[in-house]
Amino acid sequence: MDTLKATDLKHASGALKSWKNAAFSLVEVTLALGIMAFSFTSIIGLLPLGLTVFRQAIDVSVSSQIVQRVANDAQQTDFSLLIGDVSGTPLVGTDGTKATRYFDEQGSEIVPATPGANLTSEQKKRVIYWVNTRIRPATTLVGNANANARLATVTVQIANNPANQTPNMDTSTKLWKESNFPVTTYSVLVSGK
Repeated sequence: MDTLKATDLKHASGALKSWKNAAFSLVEVTLALGIMAFSFTSIIGLLPLGLTVFRQAIDVSVSSQIVQRVANDAQQTDFSLLIGDVSGTPLVGTDGTKATRYFDEQGSEIVPATPGANLTSEQKKRVIYWVNTRIRPATTLVGNANANARLATVTVQIANNPANQTPNMDTSTKLWKESNFPVTTYSVLVSGK
């Protein structure tokens, strides 16, 4: 078979010796640890920003789900009841607003145990989103000077209000003003037959 030459053995033993003596110096290890610490500090610094963006994305998602639910409720309500009954009495009060509705963090509505009652203290603890609805009958469309009596504008406001503070109401428009918590306003057109 093959026989090893003396020079081959000498080269092999020299490579083995140099491999055994190879190591990182203390300076190299310290520099590597410093670079890693700096990198991790930068990454950890981005965490609060990422969590804020994540929370905002959840709020937008839940808010759109709530708006879809409120708009669906308005669209399924008889149009004459939505804007007022036969005698002209508005279903939602003379100022065009409905009672405030409350939703939890997942967009599920929280309703009192008995209609017309207030929420219990346990229910109030779960409330995250407050919803204000304003209905304006006889909506005027752009490019049309006449108001359309069979078209109503439903304005839905969602306040991300986990502290359960009472929102400030603008008395002229009957809409909430943004204060210590964000208020998002959406508009939906509902047509009658």
